[in-house]
Amino acid sequence: METQLKAARVVCAWLFALDVALGVGALFAPKTLMRLFAPERETEDLALVRRTGALWLFFAPVQAWAALRADDPRALRAVAVLRLQEVTADSVWLSAGRGFGWFGKAGIATAPLFNLGSGAFLLHLARRLDASRDKAE
Repeated sequence: METQLKAARVVCAWLFALDVALGVGALFAPKTLMRLFAPERETEDLALVRRTGALWLFFAPVQAWAALRADDPRALRAVAVLRLQEVTADSVWLSAGRGFGWFGKAGIATAPLFNLGSGAFLLHLARRLDASRDKAE
């Protein structure tokens, strides 16, 4: 299980870094972020980009907590829930979004699979940690 805990730390740390970068970019440089992901998109969506940035920044401390405390099933479950709820959101964006450049298409096409995989992994690990603690008691 130690290898899985190390993997969970890496996944959560990577998610933290990604969400901080995306969140800061969306809040403070939304036009730049839009040019990166959806260069053909109109700039009327900047309010939505900023809102999304605030959500990414909300995810960041939860992911930092899990990266620092990967042995805490509550932390892993919290990140798992955040990632799993993103599967639907990213899938809707993929089907309904427009104006994506190649970078944006690659990101939004792989995001649901990554979020499903990381969420399922973290949830599974949280359950294993709970089970091992129940046995120890």
